[in-house]
Amino acid sequence: MNSRFWRIWAVVVCAGLFGGTAVAQNHVAELETYFDHVQIAEPVVYRQLAVYPIVPKDYDGLRGRWLSLDEAVERGVLDVTEKGGGGSVPRVIVRNTSRRDHIFIMSGEVVTGGKQTRTVRKDVVLSPGEQIELEVFCVEAHRWEGGKQFSAGKALVPQSIQKELRKGTDQRGVWSEVARNNAALSAENATGSLELALKAGPVREKLAKVRKSIMPKVPQGTMGFIFVDGRRAVGADFFGSEDLARELLPKLLDSYAVDLILQRKGGGGGRADRVAIDFFERIRRAGSRRVDTPGSGAGIRTRSGGLLGDGVSLGGTLVHYGVQIQDRIVPMPKPVPRRRGQPEPLLQQQMR
Repeated sequence: MNSRFWRIWAVVVCAGLFGGTAVAQNHVAELETYFDHVQIAEPVVYRQLAVYPIVPKDYDGLRGRWLSLDEAVERGVLDVTEKGGGGSVPRVIVRNTSRRDHIFIMSGEVVTGGKQTRTVRKDVVLSPGEQIELEVFCVEAHRWEGGKQFSAGKALVPQSIQKELRKGTDQRGVWSEVARNNAALSAENATGSLELALKAGPVREKLAKVRKSIMPKVPQGTMGFIFVDGRRAVGADFFGSEDLARELLPKLLDSYAVDLILQRKGGGGGRADRVAIDFFERIRRAGSRRVDTPGSGAGIRTRSGGLLGDGVSLGGTLVHYGVQIQDRIVPMPKPVPRRRGQPEPLLQQQMR
């Protein structure tokens, strides 16, 4: 094991044992086991965004075959369709048609098509052959037409919207944040689509630059990430396998970069190792509890210590746990005036 992992990890251990702040053992068992067997690697830095890889230390992780949402749709083993004949804004139907693969669907992922583009509310695990109703929010306020079938949006909502999901916002709150993001990115469009905004040419080019600067430098074996904004840690994502972590990192980078880089001017890089270490300790102290989640997995939640966290496990092994600070990481939103002739969001469809 590269010695650079051990240099930072030793600080974490010593802070817990000798720094006067004992690490609480109040997480669900599979998350506590995970935290006991990982270490923090050297960061990869782009401007003010520093990504600290989380590398396992004697940790086996998930067993079996696993696919992300995007991979499963591309392979034709995940069907995502509107509910019933007329569709329902807050629910879609997802079915895993594979006989061998588990599918992980992460909170905040986007599915496009159907009658309007949606984002997923909770982490979900689908076992082979399993079908469920999946809770979603609309992220395209001014369209309600089209077919029943969805495709992979290959996008994750910005962290500012992810935080609203974790805080329990309603559909109007999501639309408000989508409108703010689209305006801030100068990527407004006729249907109010977040997906179209994230894929607009100038936005796509800037996000590609962030990915190109960070992705090649992430070490092999990485199973999680701590995200630091200048000298402030803002979030972390932990996965039960390297494959899932590497597959979903590009979308996570986009999600953080939209808020921390694209919506700001300037901003330099730097190192803030102690900040990442303190944030890891803060996550451990905050604890977690069981919650219900659709599908085969067991839900995980944190709402303490100024942190918002959610995740899912399967068979006593962590699949994913994402956590972020409760404070805003972007400026307070300004009211977005409705243009003349622009329709109201399609609230009449929400309760179907």
